[in-house]
Amino acid sequence: MLIVVMFITLALLCCAITAVSGGKDGRWAAFMTVATVLVDRAIGSHDLALATSPGFRLLLDGTLLLGYAALMLASRRFWPVWITGFQMNAVLAHLTTWLVPHYTPVMYRGLESFWGIPIVLTMAWGAMLDARAAVARR
Repeated sequence: MLIVVMFITLALLCCAITAVSGGKDGRWAAFMTVATVLVDRAIGSHDLALATSPGFRLLLDGTLLLGYAALMLASRRFWPVWITGFQMNAVLAHLTTWLVPHYTPVMYRGLESFWGIPIVLTMAWGAMLDARAAVARR
């Protein structure tokens, strides 16, 4: 449970930085990320078996991937490309459980949950770098 609380804290902090520093793109990315975390936590507190099922995880992360991809296509920044790529890796980890049935559950848990950390860190870092570059241009 401590790892979950630490990730949610990191995600909220990075999303706040992204929303403040990243302009419209940052606000959209932060909104999508926080909404996904809230839906995941709400379903998890109601039905843990559903929240941890690969099908639900694929649906939730696949929806987030579509949102990130739309943001990436509409944005003029580079960090949405990176977060979309990281999210694609998470979705591919979910697909692997269906394509390779003997895939080790421990490996799946590690792969599907790992990609959230680079996503939120890249969002915050990219938004801060963009804000710094905008100040330097002025």
